[in-house]
Amino acid sequence: MNRAFSGLQVVIAAVIAVIVTIITQLFLEAPDTAVVSAIALGTFLGGVLTPFVSFYLQQKKSQVTPRPTQRSNQGTDTRTLYVGNLPFKVNEDEVSQLFSRYGEVSEVRLVKDRRTGRKKGYGFVEMEATGADLALAKLNDKEFEGRTLKVRAAHAEQDDE
Repeated sequence: MNRAFSGLQVVIAAVIAVIVTIITQLFLEAPDTAVVSAIALGTFLGGVLTPFVSFYLQQKKSQVTPRPTQRSNQGTDTRTLYVGNLPFKVNEDEVSQLFSRYGEVSEVRLVKDRRTGRKKGYGFVEMEATGADLALAKLNDKEFEGRTLKVRAAHAEQDDE
């Protein structure tokens, strides 16, 4: 969900506020309208603000663990390689071991189907530039666990920052 809240969430918050108001009036002997109104307003605002708080916390979390950039902490260039036709049973560690023969691997991301969670047979390997060039030359069209790998330079991602 890209939006922070929906109209349905606001309606649900209003309904909850009305229900809390009715329940509060039932349990207070001589309900003070100011107290009941404050409770209803607080409940409504809590329901409306909850999606905003959730959205804010998700944004903060994604800022705490940013995706690696094209330069690592040591200042060396890194490259991202696309690796296709991977065996479906292979895991990140096995792919990392294969590529680490040619240079330092910083990250391996194997793509999975969002609905089923099954691997799609391709992924991305981020490694130092010299090793990436060597791995590209050595591993493209080579057999790995019964399948012929397709290794290419990954397209640069467009940053909106």
